[in-house]
Amino acid sequence: MFAKVIVGFDGRDQGRDALALGCSLTAPDGELVICCVHRLDGLSSRIDPIEPRLDHASAAALLRTACRLPEAPRTITPLLVAGADPALALQTTARQCGSELLVLGSSHRGPVGRVLVGSVTEETLHRAPCAVAVAPVGFHRRAPTPPLARIAVGYDVVSQSLRALGAAAALASQTDAELQLIVVADTATARAGGASAAMSYPAIVKARLDAAHAGLARALGALPAGVAAAGVVRDGMASEELLEVTHSVDLLVLGSRDRGPVGRLLLGSVCDTIVRAAACPVLVIPPASNADERSRPLVP
Repeated sequence: MFAKVIVGFDGRDQGRDALALGCSLTAPDGELVICCVHRLDGLSSRIDPIEPRLDHASAAALLRTACRLPEAPRTITPLLVAGADPALALQTTARQCGSELLVLGSSHRGPVGRVLVGSVTEETLHRAPCAVAVAPVGFHRRAPTPPLARIAVGYDVVSQSLRALGAAAALASQTDAELQLIVVADTATARAGGASAAMSYPAIVKARLDAAHAGLARALGALPAGVAAAGVVRDGMASEELLEVTHSVDLLVLGSRDRGPVGRLLLGSVCDTIVRAAACPVLVIPPASNADERSRPLVP
């Protein structure tokens, strides 16, 4: 579990979803920071629809309500932050507080509440200085909040998502959850590309499946003792296969890529697609090079 968690809360259902997920991912002796972003004095929300809708008084009242919502006893810190851009305010707060995890709800701007391009959730996700968890729509209504009994991790045998695998294994160990490693052999692109001069497409498909099984075996062998884990190789498009998995697990853990030239986490089309449409919470783990400067373990 995480020792210091920041939850972005604005009083909407999506904020309550984030709060419920933040509670489930905060260690019993950890600190849950509930952060509410309000607009700067004198700045009208009519100028910019992305600008925070709450004034200082409304945000303070929401925070008082939010601090009474968690049922399990834990250290709760309310935090009011002023800013013109909620995403930037949350990113800055997470960095200044040394947060290990930032929890968000799905965008309220979509017709079904999914994360949209350019939304506060997506912008925060791409630029966050720490791991980010996104709660699906309606998560807080799943009473009681589902325990982490089944955790899946999308394992890429090419990039070797070791940091994501390590975080998922630590969570599984601490919650006695069953861990499932999902390796997708993307044979669809091999079939679509057809045969090449060097290798026929059946040979390419077999090579990719063999590599997936070998990578899965290595990953399972590297897990610490005591973690109940199983693995499966799925054949198809990675985004489609992993999205299907989100309907049968309590949490999906994914790894992101190194930052690009403008400081954005390069989540990739697969990760972006999954976060926007997942049926369960998604935890996105940054690569080691994007960890905070103290290089502390992601999960104790």
